[in-house]
Amino acid sequence: MRIFNVDSVAPADRPGLTDQLLPDEIVVEAFHAQSATILFTDRRIVTVQLQVLLAERSETSSFSYRAMRQFSMVQGSPSESRSEIRIWLAPDPQPLHLRANPGTDLGPLHRLLALV
Repeated sequence: MRIFNVDSVAPADRPGLTDQLLPDEIVVEAFHAQSATILFTDRRIVTVQLQVLLAERSETSSFSYRAMRQFSMVQGSPSESRSEIRIWLAPDPQPLHLRANPGTDLGPLHRLLALV
């Protein structure tokens, strides 16, 4: 997995982020990085990574919440204001690592992961 420096996606901007969702699938949390979009739906985690080296194309990966082995969150100090969340998804030994850009709150994602 990669490290993504992410910004939150506003709820109004979430529809249309990818056409890989099921018709009744709901995006609960969404984050945008420079070359990727990470979606947390009511059913799964979806990463859409843009690959622009040779040709413009995208790679979509889907992980059920059952694949989540553990997660951890690091809260930044008020002066740093940067928090991180790591999610270990089987079978990958490296975590999905989201590093919040200033102004991005990972608290709602932390609460979502605690419920699944």
